[in-house]
Amino acid sequence: MQRCRKLQRRDLTVWAASAALLGLAACGSEAMEESDVVRIVGASEAAGVADHVLDARSLASFEAGHLEDACSVDPAQLSAVIDGIEGQAPLRENVWRVLGEAGLEAEDDVVVTDVDNGTDPARIAWTLRYYGHRGDILLLDGGMDAYTAAGLPLVTTDAATPTAYQGGATRDALRVDKDWMLEHLGDGDVAIFDVRSADEYTDGHIPGAINVDWEDTKDGEGRFKTSAEIRALHGDPGEGTLVVYCRTGSRAAVSWAMLTRAGYGDVRLYDGSWTEWGNDDDTPKERG
Repeated sequence: MQRCRKLQRRDLTVWAASAALLGLAACGSEAMEESDVVRIVGASEAAGVADHVLDARSLASFEAGHLEDACSVDPAQLSAVIDGIEGQAPLRENVWRVLGEAGLEAEDDVVVTDVDNGTDPARIAWTLRYYGHRGDILLLDGGMDAYTAAGLPLVTTDAATPTAYQGGATRDALRVDKDWMLEHLGDGDVAIFDVRSADEYTDGHIPGAINVDWEDTKDGEGRFKTSAEIRALHGDPGEGTLVVYCRTGSRAAVSWAMLTRAGYGDVRLYDGSWTEWGNDDDTPKERG
């Protein structure tokens, strides 16, 4: 099968200019590169905006109809259970193998989608970036539900032609582990966001964490809020490192994507999240 043609990369000049104006682009100990930003794309613009589409729906839904240049990908293959902890970053070679089977090249611009604005596309986006994907990454706002509701065309051909995918260096600055969290508890340059529900947060959370439910990154119609609304939602976390966590790092990936899109320069995911922290007798916890 023919590989789709390489489309011209959309630059992020507008983002860079607005972030600089807001004083956000250089936040944190390691400033975010423009290419790190995860963007969103509306249903009417999704077809043809990227070289490749990763569709995280069930295989049956994918086979019934999908965007052109799409292939089906199982989100479970892009995370791992390590030492009994779900949602961990898997071995790099496993990620590269899955992406190669999906037909990706590391320079491809990619749209990631699911049924709606759930957690899987954002977690896939984070995994792509963490393991050195160099192309632009976009989330289809509203997912395939929004696309089909708009009456847009679907195809049934699979675009996957296997490649020898090879990303860049692992982006360690996008992830933290339990030891890093313990070391930085009480650090005034680190803001921690617990993006679980209020009830989960009340039952127990990492000391000093601020509760901002990941669902609040979406509006009443399930679409992602604007960058200005995301900044307002998270208050004034300062100009240091922002860490997001949930139970297994999936919901937190949505908040990670929206915060990077909003211009914060050092946003990191704690993929061990509460599954690791809450089940460790030696980690401090707060209630209420």
